[in-house]
Amino acid sequence: MLNKHILTALVLTAFLAALAAPVTLSPPTARYCTPIAFRDRVVGVGYQAVVRAAPGCKKPAKVRKENAGSGSVIGAPNIIRIGEVQRVWLFTHRLRYTLDDRTWRRLEVR
Repeated sequence: MLNKHILTALVLTAFLAALAAPVTLSPPTARYCTPIAFRDRVVGVGYQAVVRAAPGCKKPAKVRKENAGSGSVIGAPNIIRIGEVQRVWLFTHRLRYTLDDRTWRRLEVR
């Protein structure tokens, strides 16, 4: 009978310890890599940006154009594969990129 009470106490203690343990969720893994962008050709009303995945990336980059005034998305997002370069004309636009398809961040053109 004593063994039964000890076993019950141990099981109850283990159960309560499991409930009290903090829940750790792993952060979402990035599906895309951070891109880099440079100005290439400059004309009076805008410029052409050269966009590629950052050096050392093992995943593609995903970039989209947005209207700087209204924030509306222009066209479909571009997926830029490793080693690939895309040229994008920007007039009244800005570039944004995502790592997870949920959050879009501004891409600074150097």
